[in-house]
Amino acid sequence: QLLEPPEPSFPPPPPPSAPVSDWNTPQTEGGDWNNDAWNSHGSESWDQEPPHAPDYTNHNNAGGVNNQGFRGGGMQQQASEEGWDDDWDDENEDNSSNSTTNTSQDQLPGSGNFGLSAPKREKKQMTQNSDFSKYGTVKKSFNRFSTFAKTGGDAFLMGTVSANVSESDLIKIIDTQDGPAWNYPSQPYTCAIKSPKKESKLKGLKSYIAYQLTPSFSNIQVSRRYKHFDWLHERLEAKFTCIPIPPLPDKALSGRYEDDFVSERMRQLQLWVDRMVRHPVISQSEVFNHFLTCTDEKKWKAGKRKAEKDEYQGGKFFLTLQTPPTSLDMRDVEKRMEIFCRFVKGMDDNMRNMLQIGHDSRKKHTGPYKREFQKIGGSFKQLAETFNLDSAAHSQNLTAAIDYTGDTYNEIGDMYEKQPREDLDYMLEVLFEYKGMLSTYPDVLKLHEGAIGKAKECERLKDEGRMPESDVAAVIQRADVISFGTLAEMNHFQRERVADYKDMMQKFLHGQIKFYRDITQKLESALQKYENA
Repeated sequence: QLLEPPEPSFPPPPPPSAPVSDWNTPQTEGGDWNNDAWNSHGSESWDQEPPHAPDYTNHNNAGGVNNQGFRGGGMQQQASEEGWDDDWDDENEDNSSNSTTNTSQDQLPGSGNFGLSAPKREKKQMTQNSDFSKYGTVKKSFNRFSTFAKTGGDAFLMGTVSANVSESDLIKIIDTQDGPAWNYPSQPYTCAIKSPKKESKLKGLKSYIAYQLTPSFSNIQVSRRYKHFDWLHERLEAKFTCIPIPPLPDKALSGRYEDDFVSERMRQLQLWVDRMVRHPVISQSEVFNHFLTCTDEKKWKAGKRKAEKDEYQGGKFFLTLQTPPTSLDMRDVEKRMEIFCRFVKGMDDNMRNMLQIGHDSRKKHTGPYKREFQKIGGSFKQLAETFNLDSAAHSQNLTAAIDYTGDTYNEIGDMYEKQPREDLDYMLEVLFEYKGMLSTYPDVLKLHEGAIGKAKECERLKDEGRMPESDVAAVIQRADVISFGTLAEMNHFQRERVADYKDMMQKFLHGQIKFYRDITQKLESALQKYENA
C-alpha cells in the first residue's frame, strides 16, 4: 500500500502578479510591441546607434558660433582656488582607463560623434522582457516619470500640494497663433567658451581641463570644468520636467589632453551652451545664471546646495507655470500630441538615415571619388608622356594641353577629398546634434501621456460616482497646466528646428555651388589650352 506524502508545513509561494504601469496607462495587448502601428522599422529601437560618424574637425566657425560679439568690456579673470571643487564628488577626470574600456559598441568612437550621450548615465541593458513604448524607444523604467511622481508630480495633479510661488519664480506661457508658447525674454544673450587650459590640484596628483566662459550680459569670465557642466545638466533635468535637456559631450574619451581633443570638446560644449542660452526658460533660470556668473567659492557652494534643494523640481515645477486663462480641449491636445509623436519618431528615423548616407558620401569623397579623378588624371599624364616622345613643334602644344588636363583632374581629386569639411561636415554635425536631442524626447512625451491618462481615469471615476465632479474638474485644470508646458516646449523645438535647418541647408548648398563652380573653372581653364594646340 502506497503512503501519501505529508503535507508541507509552509504555504506555496504566491503566483506572480501582473505588472502595474504608472498612471494606469493602457498596455499593448499581450505585451507584443511589434503590434504597435508606429513600429514600421522592425526591432530597431531609438537607442540603437548608427554606424560610426566621421571625424569632423578643423572647420572654421563650425556650428555657426560667432565669437565676435564677446570682445567688449573689461574682462575679469576668476581666481583659481584649491578648495573650489571640495564640495564635488572625488571622481578622477584624469582616469583615462575608462575612456577605452567602458566604450560600448553602440557608442560612436572618436571626436566625430560630437559626444552626444548623457554623461555618467548607466546604460540600460535590453532583454527579451524589455518594455517598448509607442515612441519607438525602450521605456527607461519610467525613470523620469517615476521621478516626477516621487518629487510631487502625482501630488500636483491631485491637488494635494500647493505653494505661494513668488513673482520672480513664475514662468509665463502665452497664447500665439501657433499655440501655447514660452514668453521669450526681451534681451537675449550669448555666452562664449574660450581658452581651455590644463590645471591641477593636490600638488599635481589630479589634472583637468578648465574652460573659460564669458556671458555677454556681464563680460565677466568664469572657469568651469567638465564636471560642472555635468552637474548643471543633472540639475536642469531634475528641475525642468517638461523640457528635454540635450545631452552633453562624452566624458570618457581617450586623449583628453591632446590639443585636437580639447578644441573639439570645447566646440561641442559651445554648441550645447548656445542651445541652452537660446531657450527662453533655461536661459533665465537661477541655476543656469549661477553657473554662468558665480566667481566666489562660498557663493558657488551655497548656490549649488540651493539648486539641489530647489522646491520646484520634478512635478512641482508645474506650480511655477503661469498659463493662459483658457482651458484646453483634451481631445485636441491628444491629437496634437499624437501628430508630434509621429513627427519625432519620423525625424529620428530621418536623422539616422541621413547620417548613414552622409557618412557614406564622406567616405566616397575621401576615397573612391578622389581615386577615380586621379586615375583619369594619371591616364592623361601617361598619354602626354608618350606624346612627348614626338619632338615636332606642331605636337608640343597638344602634349602640354593634355599634361595640363591630367594635372587638373588630379587637383579635382584633391578637391573632392577636402570638400566635406566645407559643407557636408556641418550638415552631419547638425543632424547628429538633433539626433541627440530627439533621444531625450520620449521620456517627456511619456510623462505627458501619463498625466492625461490620470485625468481620464478621474473622469471615469466621476462617471462611476466614485469621485466628485469638482475634484475631477480641478484635476483636469492641472492636467491642462502640464499640457500647456509640453505644448510650449514643442513650439520652441519647432522654431529652433526651422531656423537650424534653414541655416544648415543654405550653408550646404552654398558650399556645393562653390565646389562645382571651382571645378567648372578648372575644366574651362584646361579647355583653353587646346585652342592653340
